[in-house]
Amino acid sequence: MIITTDIDLALREQTALTLPEQIYVLVDENTRVHALPTVLQTLSLPPEHICCVPAGEEHKTLGTVEQIWQFLQQQGATRHSLLFCLGGGVLTDMGGFAAATFKRGIPWVNIPTTLLGMVDAAAGGKTGFNYGGFKNEIGLIREPKQTIIDPDFLRSLPHRHFLSGFAEMLKHALISSPLELASVCAYDLYKPDFEQLQELISRSVDIKSYIVDSDPDETGMRQTLNFGHTVGHAIEEFSLCHDETPLLHGYAVLYGMVAELFLSMSQLGFPQRDVQSVITIMKEHYGKPVCACKDYAELIDLMQHDKKNPSPERITFTLLRSVGNYQLGCTASEEEIREALDFLFNC
Repeated sequence: MIITTDIDLALREQTALTLPEQIYVLVDENTRVHALPTVLQTLSLPPEHICCVPAGEEHKTLGTVEQIWQFLQQQGATRHSLLFCLGGGVLTDMGGFAAATFKRGIPWVNIPTTLLGMVDAAAGGKTGFNYGGFKNEIGLIREPKQTIIDPDFLRSLPHRHFLSGFAEMLKHALISSPLELASVCAYDLYKPDFEQLQELISRSVDIKSYIVDSDPDETGMRQTLNFGHTVGHAIEEFSLCHDETPLLHGYAVLYGMVAELFLSMSQLGFPQRDVQSVITIMKEHYGKPVCACKDYAELIDLMQHDKKNPSPERITFTLLRSVGNYQLGCTASEEEIREALDFLFNC
């Protein structure tokens, strides 16, 4: 992984051994406008070597993946081609899956343009798309050739997308150490300092990279990265089905962390003061999620379909005894989950 403010040099290094006619770029409707011009200053590509797909979680589908496959096929891409995935987590997930499966795998480079993409989606090798109403139901764990992180892309990022990525940084801090949590909580979200942000991004990426390198197949330690995601994915999927403007991933994960911190507190004695720190950030910056008791059955049903469960009857969670001290494979009864949802929606 490369963290740099010299995107020109990073791009030249990655394309040094690839013929220009074998280089392609995948963008969405947003990054085509805000990020592609920066990349094209180095990569002088013809328009037909640029594939643009719709932006948004609702387009993270097999249909969009097929659109990428068709583009690569029609342009004559081979296993010696190189695909740059320029965008947020949705795009790097789908682009990585399409590249990893086209002709049994062509190399790709992720260039995340959102904070969420930088600290989470573009790192760790997870690729895929949503299917049958469930998030990331189909996918592969396959590492890209490289990931290039340039924090300057964040200067044009809408604030709510910035907050979405910050939630994953908060998650990394919670599973890491009290010192890291204090650093992340102290960051001024009203007046972002990009020099300080680059250091926080670097540490957040290091936390995830260490965990992924220690457990690439997610048989143990890597499951800590699922903290907040059992409830969070259910809230996100619910929102995709019911809301005109669906929740961003990081918002759903933050809400999921609050609910799962309640379970951590009730089951493992997680300190209440640290729960309150996360709740304070939620109230000040993210607002409270909108759900009612009548929605609990649907949310629990979505949790039962979570791909991390050993069976639909056993909803599993990664919970915390304290900051940096995790417990894998925890379970909760339906009554306990309803109490956690009550805590989240009423805190």
